[in-house]
Order: sequence, then C-alpha cells, then structure tokens
Amino acid sequence: MITVCVTNQKGGEGKTTTSINLSEGLARRGMKTILLDIDPQGNSSGIYVNVESLEKSMQDIFKRKLKLIDILLPTKTENLFLAPANIKLAEMESLNSGDVETPYILKDSMEDLEGFDFCIIDCPPSLSVFTINALAASNYVLIPLQAEKFSVDGIAGLQQTITKIKKRIHPGLEIIGALVTQLKQHTILTKTIIPVLDKYFKVFDTTISDGVAIGESHLAKCSIYEYNGKSRQAKEYESFIEEFLNELKK
Repeated sequence: MITVCVTNQKGGEGKTTTSINLSEGLARRGMKTILLDIDPQGNSSGIYVNVESLEKSMQDIFKRKLKLIDILLPTKTENLFLAPANIKLAEMESLNSGDVETPYILKDSMEDLEGFDFCIIDCPPSLSVFTINALAASNYVLIPLQAEKFSVDGIAGLQQTITKIKKRIHPGLEIIGALVTQLKQHTILTKTIIPVLDKYFKVFDTTISDGVAIGESHLAKCSIYEYNGKSRQAKEYESFIEEFLNELKK
C-alpha cells in the first residue's frame, strides 16, 4: 500500500478537496483506496457520513489503540473506504509528544491492512501530533498550495518540518510534489510565483483552477466527478491523477 500525506501548515490551500478527489479518482480507476481523515474538523469525513453519529473514528486509534481496519467504513464509491474523524479527535491533541511511541500510533494501527493499494491522509492545517503521525506513516508528501505570496511564505517552514521528520523519525519520507490549487489564470502573480515554488520542490504541471464547482460539490457532499464530471476542475483533477501515478513509477 502506498500512503500519501496531503499536508500544508497553512489553511485554505485545498488539502481536503485534493484528498477527496485524489482518493475518488484512484478508486474509480479500480484501486482499493482509503481516505483517512486525521483532521478534527472532519471535513472530508462529512462528505460521506454524519460525523456526529460515528460509532468509531480516528479518536479510537489514538485513545484505545484500535487498528485502522476496525474503524474503516465503505463509501458510496466502489473501492473507496473512509477512516472518519470528528471533533472528538481534538481531545487527543494533548498526547505526550515526548513519548517515543506517540509519533508511531497511526503507523502501528495500519499493520493489519491487506489488499489496499493507496491510503490518502487528509491532515489538519497545523503541525500537530496528528500531522506528525501522518508523516511518520506515509511514503510520500503531497503539498496543495495557492500561487499567492502568503502560501509561498509558509513553504520554507513546511520544508523544515519535513526535513526534521526525515532526520528524526522517518528517513524514507519523500515529497512527491506540490499541486497548485485555486489558480487564477493569466495573472502576473501566478506567472511570478510558480517559478519560485519550483526552487523548493517539484510542482506538478497540472494545476487546479479557481471556480465555483469545487465549493458546490462540497455543499452537495460529493466529489467533483460525481457533482460535475464535465467541469474544468474535474478534468484537471483527472489530469493531475495521471501525472501523480506517472510520478510514482519513476
């Protein structure tokens, strides 16, 4: 199983949107996929379930040390399974970070998984115990971000965090690349900033354009493919997934 951590320490960069549509796109290609929500806000979980009535959730992974297989839920999309989260997960944020076992709770919970091709982890917009667990459990990091100054300002900090994780916890962790989201085409800012991002890490050629279809799909509680498969953003996410899969083959 290939595990991909979708993260950015800044909010509003498209982490949840990318996690949902990457997971859906992989599942629609016949790959058995887990969408793992490790954000206490539970936004990606809310697309598929009522987060307030969950019997088991990611909180049980951290509190009761359940295995991930024990909390997985099937979704309406064939081949796609959800490891859901809700606000109760926030109670686990104060876990003893000095305990040498703490960064590996999620990784340990995944030991009994068999037959899955991908696990896509939707992270909170912070360097919390949850993000550290996600990075420790992942093969690759995918960074959604906007082509804006404040997004670029936060990149150095994110890169430092990943470097520290590689040094102290997970030497095999790799950044697969950055995906530019909510792109406003043909602006001077866009033309200026994307070359700057390239200096930090690979930036995918595919970008996700700004538009209402994404927000509307969230309101409709479905992926962009189900909401409007002919929309510009649906086609862009399809192109990104092809590029993502090709990058994994290198």
